[in-house]
Amino acid sequence: MMNTQIYITGTNRIPAQLKNEKSFDCTLIDNPYSLRPALQNSDAEKIIVVFLPFLEVRHFDLYSYLQKTTRNVKTFFVVNELSSSMKIRLKSRNDFVVLWKTEEANLLKDIQAHLSGRQLELRQDKREMQESRAMVSPSLLPLGIENRGFQPIMGGAFENISLNGSCLKIKAPFYTKKDFVNLTYQNKEGEYVSVEGQVRWSRWNETEQAQELGVQFLTQA
Repeated sequence: MMNTQIYITGTNRIPAQLKNEKSFDCTLIDNPYSLRPALQNSDAEKIIVVFLPFLEVRHFDLYSYLQKTTRNVKTFFVVNELSSSMKIRLKSRNDFVVLWKTEEANLLKDIQAHLSGRQLELRQDKREMQESRAMVSPSLLPLGIENRGFQPIMGGAFENISLNGSCLKIKAPFYTKKDFVNLTYQNKEGEYVSVEGQVRWSRWNETEQAQELGVQFLTQA
């Protein structure tokens, strides 16, 4: 079985998480316009990882062309910023996988998810790492009574946070998809803030013995 070919451009280093994955063969490409002959050298599954400060139409057109003219190719962009118009274009076309630079640590996991057939969607906003802890409890809004079962106040650990949502972990599986929750935490300015949200997904992490929650905010801090 051939290894997946990973071609990396826009950076002078191969991310350690990809370098250490034995099922990948990683190659740095200085000039993206030299990608096409490299892509045609193999029938294996091919991933292009493109690091960019800002994704522009010319990048979109170039990698669309490469994907249309070469078999088994998928492009992952790792970007610092996106314009609103480009966000709309990416959402409507769904040609590429786009990660914010703050999500680079998820690159290996997302490539593996793509190779296993999962559809990956662009996050609406950049998610920043958040070191503070949160208190998680049923929502204070009337919608909170729609939750089922006993749900105590739990201490949680953020993985990341954005304007519109967060990923966090709690030590027991008390919440499920569609539950309404309240998060109280200390922001970067040291102030305690409280936001209401809804659980969009949940899963049990057997290794860490923790429940992972993806929460969409309904109110702003």
